[in-house]
Amino acid sequence: MALIRRDPLNLFRNELDSMFAEMENRFQSFLPTFPAYSQSGRELAPVFSGGFTVDVKQQDDQIIAKADLPGCNKENVKIRLIRPNLLQISCERIDEKEQEEKDYFIRERFYGSVCRSVPLPADVAEEGAQASFNNGVLEIKLKMTGKESGGDIPIL
Repeated sequence: MALIRRDPLNLFRNELDSMFAEMENRFQSFLPTFPAYSQSGRELAPVFSGGFTVDVKQQDDQIIAKADLPGCNKENVKIRLIRPNLLQISCERIDEKEQEEKDYFIRERFYGSVCRSVPLPADVAEEGAQASFNNGVLEIKLKMTGKESGGDIPIL
């Protein structure tokens, strides 16, 4: 018979991990974007805390951001341009069959709200922005501009 050791502080550790991941995310949103910063670190903290990964690239006069949002429905994803160079992506992952913790042998999948602020390499505007959601991958195309703006971006 295998014994599974229960850690009474596990919930506390998970809460601390989430809090530190959110602080890291907010701190990064204030940093200027340097190509070396985004390439060297390969931000892994959001994945470990139940978050999601994002790729951002500049192509011609567009900024293209792709986010992996497994388990999210299109209706639960929100995109907002906070500043001309800061994009916010949030979603709600809903567990259809809520079960007690004791029913699981391993539980690593995350349910609940996740939110990330993503710095962009150039100023963009929400006018003419396009967003699509296919197979858990969100793709956002934004046109670069020098004009200040901010607002919600609908997903087609």
